[in-house]
Amino acid sequence: MKVALGGTFEPLHEGHKKLIDVAIKLGGKDVMIGITSDKMARTRIRSVLPFKIRAENVRQYIMKKYGFEPKIVKITNPFGKTLDVDFEYLIVSPETYEMALKINEKREKMGKKKINIVKVDFVLAENGKPISSTRIKKGEVDRYGKII
Repeated sequence: MKVALGGTFEPLHEGHKKLIDVAIKLGGKDVMIGITSDKMARTRIRSVLPFKIRAENVRQYIMKKYGFEPKIVKITNPFGKTLDVDFEYLIVSPETYEMALKINEKREKMGKKKINIVKVDFVLAENGKPISSTRIKKGEVDRYGKII
């Protein structure tokens, strides 16, 4: 069962871990995790760790929790590998759901089968608002959702 998940993953927080966990629960070892290139990541977030470090953080999380080497690829555009590979599931957050719809629209125009979209709810911080990289970088919450 091929499963795709993509993102910047910086800093790696509880919301990201939930997305990864859902992807692995659905696909086991047959999960491809796309991590944005430095150039792509820096169009949204000015200060971001290099791709190599972000990929290593995701790899270590999966190795420690699940004991296998994940398939991690660098993505250089919002579609990642989703137009080339026939995934069964695409794991997204409420924030990236609209992009998943665009992916399926484009796949349909290309004559390809739609990917089943699995929208995973945000992980909430202590104050009931979503944990996000933006909120962490602003110093509002830590990566576990504790108010700073």
